[in-house]
Amino acid sequence: MKICMRRRRAVKVSSHVFAIVLITAAAWGDTEYYRHSVFDNSLTTDAYFHSRGQANGSSFLELKDGKLPVETKTFFTPPNALRLQWQSQADGGWEAEIHVDFYRYRFPELKGQNLYFWCFAPQAIAADDLPDLVVSNNVSGLQVAEFPGSFTQPVSIGKFTGDLPAGRWTRVRIPLSALHTGSIYEFHPEYLRSVVFHQRRADGVRHVLIVDEIRMDNDLAANAPSLAAPTKLRAVGYDRHVALQWDPVSNGAVARYVIYRSLEGNNFEPIGIQLPSVTRYSDFLGKSGVTAQYKVAASDGNYHASPLSNAVSASTRELSDDELLTMLQEACFHYY
Repeated sequence: MKICMRRRRAVKVSSHVFAIVLITAAAWGDTEYYRHSVFDNSLTTDAYFHSRGQANGSSFLELKDGKLPVETKTFFTPPNALRLQWQSQADGGWEAEIHVDFYRYRFPELKGQNLYFWCFAPQAIAADDLPDLVVSNNVSGLQVAEFPGSFTQPVSIGKFTGDLPAGRWTRVRIPLSALHTGSIYEFHPEYLRSVVFHQRRADGVRHVLIVDEIRMDNDLAANAPSLAAPTKLRAVGYDRHVALQWDPVSNGAVARYVIYRSLEGNNFEPIGIQLPSVTRYSDFLGKSGVTAQYKVAASDGNYHASPLSNAVSASTRELSDDELLTMLQEACFHYY
């Protein structure tokens, strides 16, 4: 009975430790990455923690506990994106805020001349029916009374995209020079804290727009040198997760790694991304006795992917008490 209780405690603690390891890698792994990223993925699969939305009058905005829902089936980079579903009416309005995750010690300045994001419309949307966009220096959105809580005048997304076709990812590029202050304070784009979508034309139609990879960056060369595939991919199965590790790709153009998984050995699906300076990834499968195969690709700033790495296989399995303690020690080592 004591051994059983010890095992359960070890498994519970191990889950918490590995969650901390993942969060810490995201928090401290690559300063340069987070001087450009506004949103890449959500740690939660239901609603995005660093968001907020509201609607009034007869207008509608899909929310979950006041936050934007997470889209887990359609995404540009795995494993998820954000879903905007709205209906604009003449007697109402709505706005959806996406906040920069300024964790402790994150450098407070973003870099770049353009605001980028990718969007996907399941059904075609005319340019005039797309939302307006406002960016703010305040995490509370459109604040005017708190210095330096400045925000920009609304700009039409459709001005930069044209009509959005159905079923195709489109990259939106908005030059920061096109954004002008709409508050009593000067707007400084490098201190951006919030990206706000809000009602434009009241067409009374329900629309859905999937948004992913919101970044501030400079124009990148269209014909960058191709990336080599990651090498020496290894996989180790533990009680409920598989730990992956690979050798880094020695190329300054690497912007992220993309991890692929197959549970039946044929179709490899993208399941996550990793920072360009981190060459480890933990895939939580949830139970023992699961076998999975993995491949990894490198990706550059224009999202051009390298060839896939070699495939490796690993299985989750029940661990002895000594193996559980070893796993915890390794997790603590990586954490510190």
